[in-house]
Amino acid sequence: MAQKVVRLTESGTNKAYSWTVAVFFALVLLLVLVNVFSPLRLNNDAGRYLGILEYFKGGLGQNSDAAHDYLPHGYPYFLYILERAHLLSPFSITLFNILSAVVAALLLMKEFAVSSKLFYLTLVLISYINIKEYALPVSDQLFTLLFMVAVLLWTRSFKGNLYYVVPALIITAISIYVRTAGVAIIIGVAAYLIYLNRDRLKKRKIILGLTFLLIAAFTVIFIIDFNFFEKKIDYIRQLDLPELTNPVNLAGRVSIHLKELGEIMINIPVSKLSDIIDRHLEIASPILIVFGIISLWMYFKAVKKLNLIRSFAFWVFTAYLLMIFAWPFYDTRFLIPIVPLLVFLYLYYLFTVLKSRYVRFCLLSVYIGLGVVSLVYSDALSLSKPFFLKHYGADANITNMYRDHFSRQSKTSPSQVYDIHKDYLPFLLEEYDRKPFFYFSR
Repeated sequence: MAQKVVRLTESGTNKAYSWTVAVFFALVLLLVLVNVFSPLRLNNDAGRYLGILEYFKGGLGQNSDAAHDYLPHGYPYFLYILERAHLLSPFSITLFNILSAVVAALLLMKEFAVSSKLFYLTLVLISYINIKEYALPVSDQLFTLLFMVAVLLWTRSFKGNLYYVVPALIITAISIYVRTAGVAIIIGVAAYLIYLNRDRLKKRKIILGLTFLLIAAFTVIFIIDFNFFEKKIDYIRQLDLPELTNPVNLAGRVSIHLKELGEIMINIPVSKLSDIIDRHLEIASPILIVFGIISLWMYFKAVKKLNLIRSFAFWVFTAYLLMIFAWPFYDTRFLIPIVPLLVFLYLYYLFTVLKSRYVRFCLLSVYIGLGVVSLVYSDALSLSKPFFLKHYGADANITNMYRDHFSRQSKTSPSQVYDIHKDYLPFLLEEYDRKPFFYFSR
């Protein structure tokens, strides 16, 4: 799109408003950075990534689960680089995740020439799914950064700067190495090329016919030899595409992702909303699905008014969103790469399309208020071990593991050496929950 400054707040803002936004941004940034002092937060995927790292280091052999894990090796290799540089710790992991989220948002601002940069960036930082991921050793925020860099490089390439093609291809390859979902970039490139050449394709019937013939041939081969593709590409296996032939299953899958979009719009996970309102009736999920539908409508109106269909970013983000809607599992973290765009479209709708200031104020108040609560909650997990033990995770075994670990850190229990083959997660926790500046104490 043309580099026209996009307004995301009220026009005619005064100096007092600017100072208020600046102070609020500084406060949010400070609260976000507090998470660099978090203990190592482990979940299933974090354990798998660190397991692959152990495989790289030689701690696990060829017959281990880590050696055959289908997760792409890009992020474990990044962790391996930090490890070799003696920089791998919860501090460095969290700091890099935060920087990735900030830089990804800055790149989107550069692409769309956003006004009110601090206000927009603040709302990206307090998105609860970003907050939940800051202190986790998982690939999502690194992938988000690579995804945005690829979008920017391909955009420059399509504008005639062909010397950007090579770095665009390199970053695209790296993003796929970090997360298989990076193939959305390739799909976006193909779709955008077809869009750019739509008039030429209409005039040249042979080329148009060959294009449709190739698509049809691939579709037929895919259906006939579906088992082959399932074995070769784990993503396809997990999609469980035969399930989509049942309209009820298809509706259920779509409703899962509408609920995720509703969570992003209100800025609260369904689990926490259920704790608040599901006292007598279980209505949290239906409410979030409704808000998910509303948010899709907002995004559609914003895209239409901005005429984003003409930009490469529209096609690649749409390809990614369609991949997510095909995914059969509920997990809002998969939406992290498009959070910067969703926040941008949300704000644009509120301040450009929506006429009611009262509704705008209410929606922003809910989003900001819940975001700040999530941030304070995450800070409490980072700074208070008793709070961490009470609230992090729902597995009693994990809680006991952390309790023993914290006791050893405070020297109230004897040190213990774990065998990674017998005590997988305790080994990882003891090995990688290091002091922020452990490099200088070696």
